[in-house]
Amino acid sequence: MKVFKNKKSDSDRTTDPPKLETHLTKRISKIVFLSTALISFVLFLITFLLVSHIVQNRQFVRIMELERNWANVVESFGKLLNVLSKQIEIFENEECVVNLLQQIYEQYHPLVAYPAFGRSDGKMFTYPKYDYGPDYDPRKRLWYQAAVQNPESYVLVKPFIHAFLQEPTIALAKAVYDEEKNLLGVLVLDLVASRVAETLLIDRSYIVDETGQILAKKGTLKTLSHLNFVALEKIASGRVGLTNYVAKPSIAGTYVVVEDSLLDQTLISLIPSLSVVSSVFIVNLFAVRRLRKTLKKTVVHPMENIVEAARNYLSGRGFEIEEIEEPTYETKMLASELSDMVMIIESQIQELKANYDQLEASQREIEEMYERLRLEEQELRYAYNLFSERLGAVIESFDEPTGEHVQRVKRLSRFLAEKLNLPRELIEQIELYAPLHDIGKIRVPKEILNKPGRLTYEEFEIVKKHVLWGAEMIGDDEKLRVARNIVLYHHERYDGSGYPFGLKDGEIPIEAQIVGLVDVYDALRSDRPYKKALNHEEALRIIVEGDEKTSPRQFSPELLEIFSKYSDEIKTLWEEL
Repeated sequence: MKVFKNKKSDSDRTTDPPKLETHLTKRISKIVFLSTALISFVLFLITFLLVSHIVQNRQFVRIMELERNWANVVESFGKLLNVLSKQIEIFENEECVVNLLQQIYEQYHPLVAYPAFGRSDGKMFTYPKYDYGPDYDPRKRLWYQAAVQNPESYVLVKPFIHAFLQEPTIALAKAVYDEEKNLLGVLVLDLVASRVAETLLIDRSYIVDETGQILAKKGTLKTLSHLNFVALEKIASGRVGLTNYVAKPSIAGTYVVVEDSLLDQTLISLIPSLSVVSSVFIVNLFAVRRLRKTLKKTVVHPMENIVEAARNYLSGRGFEIEEIEEPTYETKMLASELSDMVMIIESQIQELKANYDQLEASQREIEEMYERLRLEEQELRYAYNLFSERLGAVIESFDEPTGEHVQRVKRLSRFLAEKLNLPRELIEQIELYAPLHDIGKIRVPKEILNKPGRLTYEEFEIVKKHVLWGAEMIGDDEKLRVARNIVLYHHERYDGSGYPFGLKDGEIPIEAQIVGLVDVYDALRSDRPYKKALNHEEALRIIVEGDEKTSPRQFSPELLEIFSKYSDEIKTLWEEL
């Protein structure tokens, strides 16, 4: 038989349990403290990361503004050259040229050092006057040749050490033509980089060229020796020791770098983070005090009814507290608070469900949008390929003797690119742009293209210009870089005997080497007004062994090896088109 003990023994009465108010105060205070500590840590971490991100973004804003100002200053001198080059009457008179150079020097010194004008007959003018010697010919200088090749606007020459000043300098040059488009000469300005940038630089910033040579700086620098500027193609950031840096490519092969102390960034991020934590603890202090006052009013509570009501709620039967006998202020308050808490929880659950449904709808929207974008990209790629084929057909119809020339060049170029194991994207671009290799022939007089006999020297010089005309039509957009390389360089030869620039070896882009070899092969196998077509074996022998016009040294040994190895497949492909 089980006996229940209803009364306490005398020993039990010596140690009474703590009062409910005291017990709850200690437990709740502990829970509030731990919760506050956790919340404070989370808020501290979030605030610290947020402020750090803002500080880092500020560094990106500074580098963008500095690079933009640097490029604008350099380009402003280029615009000055464009304006001056239109004053043709000045450059037709030696005295006026000297006066102009003097005015430029006096107005822009020390930013500009030794403004000069290289005349088309080889005579050189500069201010202050300098004797270059009888063997000096400006027409052989890089800045002169670059300006002549780009007659529409000024050109920039990568930074170099000035022969007179022994300082890093950037050259800007502009070709000057008379009203009949005859070249009068090239006007060139040497910008002293340190002088141009001194008013733009901020503390711990500098400008360098791609070799790491400092052109201008401000403050003590720590990251220069750790950066590889040749591999830097866009804005980049990093850390060296306790120093953060941001670097960005800029105009004329220069790079702008801004440094910042990691310790300074940390201190800046800590101040608001610690302020947030302090505020949380202060609020917690007042909350705990307020809670203690409230607990004094709510120390009596029928725990059994509350536990039962909680169990019913957890089991899904709703939250109902049975009517309490002899209710007091404390019991009513606690019951009311618990009821409100349950209502808030239910409201939050409904809100979470609504938010979840909204997130699901947003996810479906994003997936549908992604699918539409994917389909649009496919359509755009198809249209792009179709446009290239139609443009190739226009070129082919203009140069009638070529027949199916552009289609064969397109297919054989892709074949060789695949055998070279080039990247898939490059292979597709070679196939896409190979038909455009002779697009510049649209500007060649048709009577020259279809002339049955041998071309004169002057006629051949006109034909050679088709690569330059084609490159102008393609433009300088980076997205069309492969197309421009094919158009501009497919007549360059591996031994340097080609045109327009006489490039050799690895200086010629691989896409241009491939199209150049295929172009020669197809020309040997095709009828022309001035020759009969050869069969595959004769064309292969001329390419591999050479004749009076063609030499195997004109082609890459690797390409020749592949061409010989797969000559049967090449023959089949050519005859199928």
